[in-house]
Amino acid sequence: MQTLTAFLTRIFPVIGPALTDAAQVPAEYIGYLAALNSVGTMWYLLAAGDWLPRLGPLRALQLGTIVGIAGLVLALFGSWWALVVASVLIGFGYGPSPTAGSEVLMQYAPARHRSLVFSIKQSGVPLGGAIAGMLIPLLFDAYGWRGACIGSALLVLALTVLVQPLRGSIDRTRDAARPLRLARLIDPRMVRTPLQSLGSDRALLLCTASSVCFAIVQGSLLAFFVTYATLRLDMSLAAAGAAFALMQVTGTGGRVFAGWAADRAHSPRLVLVALGLASAATIASIAAMRPTWPGWTVQAIAAVAGIASTSWNGVFMAELSELAPRGRVGEIAAAATFFTFIGYVVGPATFGWALTHQVSYAFAFAVLAVIPLLGVGALARIRGPYARARSAE
Repeated sequence: MQTLTAFLTRIFPVIGPALTDAAQVPAEYIGYLAALNSVGTMWYLLAAGDWLPRLGPLRALQLGTIVGIAGLVLALFGSWWALVVASVLIGFGYGPSPTAGSEVLMQYAPARHRSLVFSIKQSGVPLGGAIAGMLIPLLFDAYGWRGACIGSALLVLALTVLVQPLRGSIDRTRDAARPLRLARLIDPRMVRTPLQSLGSDRALLLCTASSVCFAIVQGSLLAFFVTYATLRLDMSLAAAGAAFALMQVTGTGGRVFAGWAADRAHSPRLVLVALGLASAATIASIAAMRPTWPGWTVQAIAAVAGIASTSWNGVFMAELSELAPRGRVGEIAAAATFFTFIGYVVGPATFGWALTHQVSYAFAFAVLAVIPLLGVGALARIRGPYARARSAE
């Protein structure tokens, strides 16, 4: 289910040039759609906190994919405003994934393997992107962008129905008597909830600040890589999609490896620092790309970027779970994820705004390379040793 919701969020970036052309807006507007996708997720995290305890993790995830499918159907109209609303709906549908998974894994994952298990869960995100990078260009070439959206919607719907038999065991602890307060969906006071959850805990705030920096980089990279490769590196959509898929494949493996490394080092934070430094170097390499570079170098850099810039999420959730007070992991995860998604909004939106104001892709990526270093600086300010004590089983 994590892979399905992630797959939905990657469809628009992969066929970005076709979508913006159909909507008759500049290609760089794909950044705004990516930002609005994250706004949708933030909306869920703020306003739909009752869904998880009331429905249970699996039903919440199923409802999320249905909302995402509705977004794809709306996108078929092809207008800019249809794409705007569709992006918000797809992002809203992704919202249950981080909190539902964290709630379940914190109960069942052995403490000594927690970073690895969280990273395996989070590997579903780039796996969804890899599937999008490989499948969507094929559907696009055969049926156009509308056919790609319809085919994707049917695939997600089929798999959403397929997991239904698991609901009884996974959602057995749900609170069926808890009311669903739908009025919260439009209550602006919900903005206070994440701030109240994190409070004044310096370590939680610094850890969350680092995730915002890493999200700015990841969001911008995933939103613009295919458009950058096709418009500035003169690659075909199939070749650019293949490089994007490779980035996601290495990101999938990278998340698992990063989780394993964090458990071996007894320090998720130390692994986050290493990934931040590697991300800065990789984004700088992307800024230096030129159309004359051979295709294999673009593929190689994309592969490294998948590890360096998209593998941090599971390790971050593990570090956050270590810092969070007992019994509040789900609440803290939701609050931190909300702020993390601010990075996913700010990054692509600012990147796209800069491009529409005559900033070159090379300069935009060069500035982006500085952001992971700010995240490393935030992690370095957390008091206490990098290595954590081994938790009891």
